[in-house]
Amino acid sequence: MKENTSKVIIIGGGIAGAIAAYVCVKSNINTIWFSPKSEVEGAMQMPPNSIRALKKLGCFNLLKNFLTPISMIRLRETNLKQDLANIDVSKNYFTISRKDIFSSLKKSIDNNSKIEINEDKIVSIENKDGQSKCISSSGEVIKSDFIIGADGINGIARRLSCWTRSKNIDNKVIKRAEIKVNNKNRILFQSSINLWMGDGWHLVYYPHSKGKKLNAILVGNNAIHQINSSDNFELGLFENTNWQDVNIQNTIYFPKYINSNIILLGDAAHPMPPHLAQGAAQTFLDGAVLLDCLSKNDNISSSVGNYSKLRLKSIKKVTNMSHFSGEVLKFSGLKKTIRNKLILSGNVFINDFMKNLWGENSSL
Repeated sequence: MKENTSKVIIIGGGIAGAIAAYVCVKSNINTIWFSPKSEVEGAMQMPPNSIRALKKLGCFNLLKNFLTPISMIRLRETNLKQDLANIDVSKNYFTISRKDIFSSLKKSIDNNSKIEINEDKIVSIENKDGQSKCISSSGEVIKSDFIIGADGINGIARRLSCWTRSKNIDNKVIKRAEIKVNNKNRILFQSSINLWMGDGWHLVYYPHSKGKKLNAILVGNNAIHQINSSDNFELGLFENTNWQDVNIQNTIYFPKYINSNIILLGDAAHPMPPHLAQGAAQTFLDGAVLLDCLSKNDNISSSVGNYSKLRLKSIKKVTNMSHFSGEVLKFSGLKKTIRNKLILSGNVFINDFMKNLWGENSSL
């Protein structure tokens, strides 16, 4: 059985893992990144706090050629010919495919002497005397001082670090699809984030990859039937869409950033309700704050302690705002009617809500 030693082990082959690896390389830390091969699908929104965090990380220039600019967020209702509200986000908001962001980050650290990239999966972790011993799927044993768990909600790092509490909340049926542009559906590929709110369901879609593809998220138990039976022209263009299931568990998760020598980052630290495009944004903020803390202190233990304190201050607020938005979006009947009237008359409130979410006055 082969044995190896590293200062830091990163577990997780997605975008959070790539951010963690990028931070470790910039911090000049000897690192092994366990990044099992997997398909990186779909796209993500890049709101203002994402852009600030990427600039703070120093990787915005790596990604800017892949960004698709967004000019407006449109809140729409299926039976109205006008928007309920719209938010001008020109020069401040973008979209990007997940594959492009992952590939760009990975390419930037390939062949760096400080990092070893291993495609094995970590199957076991044992903590003893302030050091971790990890065993990979190929039987390799790796010892390290610190582990960065960036392997998501159900990853081994979070399971070792956190407890969860179940709560009786409604299960959400969530579907996603990626659609290519053609002559028939070109109207959907406007430079905007479109949020259609129906009776107990909603649809979000936006262009990415320079307007060649559309990322669509559909939420609601009866949403597909509602779209297929709608006489709304734009929604009718989704009638034959090949929707794929998105698994969301009926569980409330508490944010946590460190447990002994295990550091969490991304979804592993803060599973985020998928309603305000903040999952990836908060991952980038994790990376920016961790990099800043490591740059100010040679002692990793002190640095990650500060990282945890700083991130916990803001993450709970964002999680609560995202959960609140999800509750509002699923309104039906009279609640839906009142919601729509309030939005239609309260564009200032919507703008203030989003500025508060994005932390417009924050240095990050």
